[in-house]
Amino acid sequence: MNGLETHGNIRPLDLFSGSSGGVRTMSCTEPLQIRVLGLGNLMRTDDAIGMLAARRLADDDRFPQGIEVIEGGTLGLDLLHAVHGISHLLVMDAVDSGVAPGTVTQFSGDELAGLPTSKSVHLLGFADLMDVLRLMGASPIEVVLLGVQPDSTDWGTELTPAIATAQTDLVEAAFRQITQWGEEIRAFSALASLSLAAL
Repeated sequence: MNGLETHGNIRPLDLFSGSSGGVRTMSCTEPLQIRVLGLGNLMRTDDAIGMLAARRLADDDRFPQGIEVIEGGTLGLDLLHAVHGISHLLVMDAVDSGVAPGTVTQFSGDELAGLPTSKSVHLLGFADLMDVLRLMGASPIEVVLLGVQPDSTDWGTELTPAIATAQTDLVEAAFRQITQWGEEIRAFSALASLSLAAL
């Protein structure tokens, strides 16, 4: 399943086509953008958690306007246009961290870079995507992965009980991260405005 349908605040990937390449540099006149990416396979029980949480996040009344949510499915490099040029990327996926099923773990920085691709069937494609963005000079300033320990990734269309319960924890963790980034971006924008006014 490719997850390209429109759902609430979720945009289909073809609406992002046409992004230009080249080296990206941040400036005080360039807007900072947050994007949320849900990965997963809706046909493999708990492996769907990233996709389902993305939908729930986008449909929540608290979700900020102006932030795109992408149902990335298992598309890997096909997501390039969807994440090219953004400043902050929040990813949600099922990740085998060797902890209790339903546990939500946050990965960023060196933790994310050192995460073996074997921990999720989607991490290899995601790692390739990040590598291409780096080569293009278009890497996000910050990437955070919220991973949920699956209980089962067998064929099926229903989450196991532990992961269904954990979906609320995942969505709340996503809101906390988005709120933190939003505060940082507002502070940066205020500083940038003062800098421009002083010119």
